[in-house]
Amino acid sequence: MQLFVINAIVFYVGALLCRDGTITIEGMFKSILAITFATMGAGNNAAFAGDIGAAKNASKNIFEILDTEDEF
Repeated sequence: MQLFVINAIVFYVGALLCRDGTITIEGMFKSILAITFATMGAGNNAAFAGDIGAAKNASKNIFEILDTEDEF
């Protein structure tokens, strides 16, 4: 439901800007498409946010192994 309300508001504001001559219809649709894909990408990446701590710990361990001196 919220997605439809947000889309309706975006298209309404875009229509007002097109009517005023601020942007073209092509520019409005390009902007809406870019914003939509950017938010989808951010939402998909947010699923991996919980793994950031584990990734930092793993990289720390890898650099500790690489920094150890050889015994020979």
